Amino acid sequence: MSSRLTSILPNYSSYQADQVLTHTQLNETIAYFEDQDRLTRIGLSGVGIAYGLTLERQSSAGVTTITVHQGYGITTDGDLITLYRPLEEGSKEKTIQIPSLSFTHYRPFEDEHAQYDRLIQGEEQGEMYELCEEGAEEAHPLHGWEDFDDHVLLLYLESYPRSPDICGDINCDNQGVEQVAKLRFLLIPLALAEHLVEGDSIFQQFNERSEIVRALRPISLMKVQVNGDTVKQAIDLDRQYRIAIEESNALEDFQSGLRSILDFYNTLWHNDPVVRQLSNDLQGLLDRGFDFDNSQYGYNQYRYKLLLDVLDTYLSLLQLVRKLHALPNPDITAFPKHLLLGRPGHEDYRHGFYPSPVISDYYREVEEIRFLLRKIYYQLFSFDPVPDLGVRIIPIAGKDNVPSIPFYYHNSSGLRQHWTSQSLITPFTYFFDLGQNPLLFEVESDGYLIGGHLGQEGENTFQLIRDRVREFGLEFSIHHIDLALQPREYQQFIREHPGITHRAGVRRGGTYVLISENNRVIADFSLNYTLSPIVHQGSSHIKVEECRYPWISSLKYLNNLSRSLRGTPRRVGVAPTHYRLVVNEYAINGQALITGPVVVNVPLEEILTRRMHAITEALNRRFPEGLIFDFNEHLKRFVIIRAFDDQFRVTFSDNTLSVSSPAFTYTQEGYFRGNQPFRLESQRCEERRRYRPTTYRQLQDEFAPVNKDDDQGRYQGRWAEWYSLIERLDRTRNELVTPRFIRRLNDLPNSVRLIIERVRGTLNQSSIPHELYLSGEWVEGGWVSIEMLNRYGSSNNIHEPAVRFVQLRRILHHKDQATKASLFVVLNRESDRTRLMNILEPWTNRADIYIEGPRVRGRRLIIDGKEKIRIT
Repeated sequence: MSSRLTSILPNYSSYQADQVLTHTQLNETIAYFEDQDRLTRIGLSGVGIAYGLTLERQSSAGVTTITVHQGYGITTDGDLITLYRPLEEGSKEKTIQIPSLSFTHYRPFEDEHAQYDRLIQGEEQGEMYELCEEGAEEAHPLHGWEDFDDHVLLLYLESYPRSPDICGDINCDNQGVEQVAKLRFLLIPLALAEHLVEGDSIFQQFNERSEIVRALRPISLMKVQVNGDTVKQAIDLDRQYRIAIEESNALEDFQSGLRSILDFYNTLWHNDPVVRQLSNDLQGLLDRGFDFDNSQYGYNQYRYKLLLDVLDTYLSLLQLVRKLHALPNPDITAFPKHLLLGRPGHEDYRHGFYPSPVISDYYREVEEIRFLLRKIYYQLFSFDPVPDLGVRIIPIAGKDNVPSIPFYYHNSSGLRQHWTSQSLITPFTYFFDLGQNPLLFEVESDGYLIGGHLGQEGENTFQLIRDRVREFGLEFSIHHIDLALQPREYQQFIREHPGITHRAGVRRGGTYVLISENNRVIADFSLNYTLSPIVHQGSSHIKVEECRYPWISSLKYLNNLSRSLRGTPRRVGVAPTHYRLVVNEYAINGQALITGPVVVNVPLEEILTRRMHAITEALNRRFPEGLIFDFNEHLKRFVIIRAFDDQFRVTFSDNTLSVSSPAFTYTQEGYFRGNQPFRLESQRCEERRRYRPTTYRQLQDEFAPVNKDDDQGRYQGRWAEWYSLIERLDRTRNELVTPRFIRRLNDLPNSVRLIIERVRGTLNQSSIPHELYLSGEWVEGGWVSIEMLNRYGSSNNIHEPAVRFVQLRRILHHKDQATKASLFVVLNRESDRTRLMNILEPWTNRADIYIEGPRVRGRRLIIDGKEKIRIT
C-alpha cells in the first residue's frame, strides 16, 4: 500500500459536450480533488488526534471491555478518521452518530491485503491482535488478558484496492475496482510501537519538545537582606550580592535553559545574526556581566539587577516556548495510515494534535521568540553600570506603562529597539537628548529610576538629587549615609528600616537612600515610605506641618472655565462669571468653624491671571482663624498648613456648573470622596518649621500668601513662556535659530564657530596638552547669535517666535548682546596655566574663557557638572 500524497496530480482535464470519457480522465479528476482535500487537511488544519478517540478499560462480572470514544483525527496522508458503524446490518452506509465503540474480544491479525510497511519489523510483520465483537471468527475474550500494559492500541486505516479475484459475485469490470478503507483497532506489542515511533519524525520532535519544556522552569534569585552586622563596608555589600547570585544557581540554570532553547529551536533563528551571536558567545557574554573580582568593589548590586532583568525576559521566553505548538510542513511519511491511541490508563504512545500555523499564532510567536532572544543578547552586551553623563532621573515607566531603560545599560540602539514589543512607543532612557528630559512631560508613573551616581562624590550627589526633586516636583525624599563616616547612623538606620531594598530608583512617595563610602557613592536602596522628619523640641517653637493634596477641580478645567470669559458665549444657559466653591464642613480638633454650608465665590477674571492662588487667597480671607491654604506650582498640589498635632476636617464641592457635584474631604489622614479614600497615596506631608509666638492668627499673618501667581507675582508666566519658546524654536526649520541645543561644532552660527576655531587653532599651536569644551547657553538652548540680533533684534512683531524670544531674553536675563562662546580649557599640567593665560589673553574680549587645573586624584572639576560638548 502506498500513501496517496506520495505523488499528486496538480491538474485535471475539463470535459466537452458529447465527449467520450475514458476511465483515465475520470480517475484523474477524482484524484485531483482528493489530493486537494488531503493537502487542505494537513496543510491548513493539522495532523494527529484533533480531539476525542480516548481509551477506557473496564472489567465487570467476568467481562473486560475496551471502549474507544468518538473523536476525529487526521493522518499525515490526509485521511480524516472518525468512528462509525454500519447504518444497518449488511449496509455499505455507515453512521457516525455514535458516542463510542466497545470491544470485549480480540483475534490475531495479519495485514495480508494492504501490507502496510510500517507494521513490518525487519522482514516480517509484527505480532498484532485486532479488537472485535463476540462471535467474530477466532475471537477470544479480553477478560483474562494480562498483557495490556505491554501493548499499545493502534487505530489503523487499512486501505487497498479490492483485487478482481476477491470480487465475489460482482463483475469487477462492470463495477470498477472497489477502494477499501477500513478502520482496524489493533493491540500491538511495545516493541512494534517503538518501531513506529522511530519512523515517526513528528512524534519524536514533539516528544523531545515536551521533555525540554518540562525541564525548563522559571528561575528565582535569592533575596538580599541587608544586615548591619555583616555589611559594614563596600566590599561586604558586594559579597552579599555575589553570594545571592552564586548560591541560587541562577546563572547556571539560566545558561542551561537558554542553551536548550537555542539548540532545539535553532531552525527558527539560524538566519538571525543577533541570535546567532548570542548562541556563539553566550559564555563570553555571561563572563562579561558576571565576572566577579573579590579583591575590589565591582558594583555587584547592579549585576544582581541585570540578572533580574534578564531572568524576567527569560520568563517571557519560557511562556512563549510553551505555547509554540504548531507544525509547518508536516512529514507525510510520519503516520500516513495510523494513529497511536496509547495504552489504557497511561499517557504515553499517543499522538497529539499538531496544528497548522494557519490556525494558530505560530509565526507571530516565532517572531516574538526571536525578539526576546535578541533582547537577552542586548541586555547582556549593553551592561555598563558607570556611565559618564552625570546624575539623571527618569520616570520608571512612560506612555502606556512601558518600562524605561535604566542607566546601567549603555546607549544601545539595539536595546532600545528590543526593550518593548510595542513598536510604536519609544521607551524613556537615561541617555535622553538635551531638551528631551522625560521629567518635562506629564507621565503617570509609579516611581523613578536614578542613575549616573555610582563613583561620584556622595554629598554633591545627594545635593544634586535633592535639587532635582525640588526643581521638577518629584514625589520622593532622599537620605544619605556614609558607611565609613557614619557607621553608627548606618547601623541604626538598618535596624529601624529592615525593609530596605534595591530598585535602581525609588517608588513615588518613597525614600531614596544613597550609600557612600568615604564620600564616594557605591550603592543605593529605597523604602516604600517617606521618612518622618526629625523633631527638635524647643520652648519658643511649635511644630507646623504642610500637607499636599490634589485639588477637587483639575487645572485644565479651571483654565478652560476662566478662559470662557474671552471666548464664544454659551448657547445654552448663562455663562458663569465666578468659581462657586461650597465649604460644606470645616472643623479643627473637633471645633466647628461653620454652622452650615458656606459659599466662597472667586471671580473667574482673577483665576485667569492667578489660577489656584486666587482660590486659596479667597479661602484664607474668609477663614482668618483657620487653616492656611496655599498652592505649590511645581508639584501642582493644594497645600494645607496646620499646627503639627492638630486634627482637621474640611469638605469642599465645586458648584460652578452643577449643584449636584460630589463633595471631597481633606483631613490629616488623607483625601476622601464621601467616606472612601479617593486617591491612594495622594497625600504628602512634611514638617514646616517656623517661629510661632501664638495662635492661628499669627500663622495667618506669616503664611497666608498675598498677590501670588505662578512666578511669585513678578513675571506673570514669562519664565514658562521662555522655556516653551526654546522647545518651539528647536522644532522649526529656521537656520538662524536652530538647532537650539548645540551638539557639535558645525551646528554653531558662523559668527561664533569662526571664533572657536581660531581659539582652537591658537591652543593647538601652543602644544600645551589640554581639553577644550563648549558650555553655557549654546548647549542649554538659550543662545542668541549676532545673526539672530541682526534679523530679529529691532522687530516689534511679537507673533514671530524668534522676536519674542529675543525680547524675553532682554526682560528675564537683562541681556541685549549676542551670546559669547563659553569655553572651558582643562589643563593636563598646572605648570602650563600662566603661559596659557598669556596665549589666550587676546581672545578674552570675544569669548568667555575658563581655565581649570588637571584631573588629579579623582578631583571633580566645574565642567564635570555642566552640560557641554567637547571641541578637542
